[in-house]
Amino acid sequence: MGGCPSPWACEAYLRAGHAHRSYGTLLSLLCTFCLLTFKASADFNWHGKKPNATQNWLNHGSDLRNRRYANKETKISPSTVSKLSLKWKFYAGKDITATPAIFNGTLYFPSWNGYIYAINASNGSLVWKQNLQNITGLNATGFVPNVNYTVSRSTPTIAGDLLIIGIYGLAVVIALQGSNGKLVWLTQLDSHAAGLITMSGTYYNGLVNLL
Repeated sequence: MGGCPSPWACEAYLRAGHAHRSYGTLLSLLCTFCLLTFKASADFNWHGKKPNATQNWLNHGSDLRNRRYANKETKISPSTVSKLSLKWKFYAGKDITATPAIFNGTLYFPSWNGYIYAINASNGSLVWKQNLQNITGLNATGFVPNVNYTVSRSTPTIAGDLLIIGIYGLAVVIALQGSNGKLVWLTQLDSHAAGLITMSGTYYNGLVNLL
């Protein structure tokens, strides 16, 4: 049997070879995982800078790692939670289902009333608001139940001085000026009437990725 002294010896030889190959495969996978993890960590970047102690929340998950963690938050803890009280509130017309983006003390978020809002994070005062249908000239497709106006349901993505926003019922992406909400550009990703965007974008190295 191919040089084996006995069937039992051959079986033991084959098992040892299989175990050796399995170990080699596992080692290769572990090395690949380590390389991928290192590459992702090495590439981690936001506007050319590593994350620091700012309180900006630049996309749906705060940063490229989607950590959803405010690393400088010190006022909320188990010892202080019972002492918290309402500081301000802001009425946005209808429901808000997107996590706000935060940049330099301003909150940015869409409402189901068809507006995108910018408000002061310290006192809740309105900085600006824009009606998505008015600034884009786009009409609702009618494929979103009970919504007959243009809306966004995703967190705006901060890209330099721009807000990148996906339109829910039209598969259109727009960029607004962060300081005043004026339209900078508009791009349609899919011309199908039933096309829509449900994902908040991720900005990296000059590109915005979304579905």
